[in-house]
Amino acid sequence: THVDGSPWLSVQEVLNRLRQKGHEVVVLAPEISVHIKPSENFVTKIYSVPYTKEEFEKDMKAYFHVLFEEGSFFERFFKVFESTKRLTNYGISNCEQLLQNKELIRYLEEGKF
Repeated sequence: THVDGSPWLSVQEVLNRLRQKGHEVVVLAPEISVHIKPSENFVTKIYSVPYTKEEFEKDMKAYFHVLFEEGSFFERFFKVFESTKRLTNYGISNCEQLLQNKELIRYLEEGKF
């Protein structure tokens, strides 16, 4: 699951509790991430994605701009739908890249995840 943004901020408390109870926590993160940064509280495994930070940020800004645009309901609905679709494609791409990363999958298999 793509957990960045506010979901990531929420899950950090769970990760901290798991670590306090002696668990090793491993976070898989795309190289382009809004909030997920390496930390001493968990092991971070980074995987590459086929887009740039600039592309992602441009689409995020466009999404928030579209939310507050003037226009008819149908114009706004279509623009929000298209913008949401573009952002959703980043999550799909992240999942595909993760599953195609043989080195990372091997690491997970060896760790019996």
